[in-house]
Amino acid sequence: MLSRDGRWLAYASDETGRYEIYVRPFPDVNGGKWQVSRNGGFEAFWSHNGRELFYRDPARNIVAVAVLPGATFSVGEQRTLFSTQGLRVLLTGSYDVMPDDSRFLFTRVVGGEGDDSVRPVVLVENWGAELRKGTQRR
Repeated sequence: MLSRDGRWLAYASDETGRYEIYVRPFPDVNGGKWQVSRNGGFEAFWSHNGRELFYRDPARNIVAVAVLPGATFSVGEQRTLFSTQGLRVLLTGSYDVMPDDSRFLFTRVVGGEGDDSVRPVVLVENWGAELRKGTQRR
């Protein structure tokens, strides 16, 4: 995933035998490499303000890593935000960060932890108008 300013590429790789989160400069991806996660990581997402990088650790927690300002990539404090137990998790694309950087969007597991069956997603556009139309007295 590219940072919001387009300067950094965050990704997961198992090049060491365990998935970890790394960051490289972009577009010159050979200009350096920094390991962000400490004990494994998947699904890196940048905050909208660019000051944090989020990832999911092997214990299914969302971890926030402070990204320090500067010409080179540097990280500060890491903190566990919350558990994703009971939420759908994949290697990529299981969640998204809301524009205010304080909320996350996940899909919830409906049939239990081991149930990977496909569930339909229903999108209702203009639902307010449909609701009003359906509740009007005739």
